[in-house]
Amino acid sequence: MSLMVDNAARAVIAQAYGALYSYWIGYSIPSQYSTTVPFGIIAPGGRWLARCPADGRPSLTVADLDLGATDPDIDEAVRLARPWRRSARAGLYNARTVQGDPRSDTRTAF
Repeated sequence: MSLMVDNAARAVIAQAYGALYSYWIGYSIPSQYSTTVPFGIIAPGGRWLARCPADGRPSLTVADLDLGATDPDIDEAVRLARPWRRSARAGLYNARTVQGDPRSDTRTAF
């Protein structure tokens, strides 16, 4: 997920989404607005993993993700959420998918 907005409250909301849904967020805004909230990367636990300076100048944020880290933000996403997503994509819910219902089968109309 990526966001682009010049509003300090939205940065807090981005952190909440990271924590609630356990995914990584790249929070970005135009560099001239970085004094409001510097852009950066939010870990699945909602913590800022890396941030750019709040000086209004263009910059780049890079985060080194250690998949063996014991940091709770990263460990939960790698150990719990990632395997669950893999199971769900491998057909975990196929037996519970509705078949033969035109409302579910037609993907090109409302």
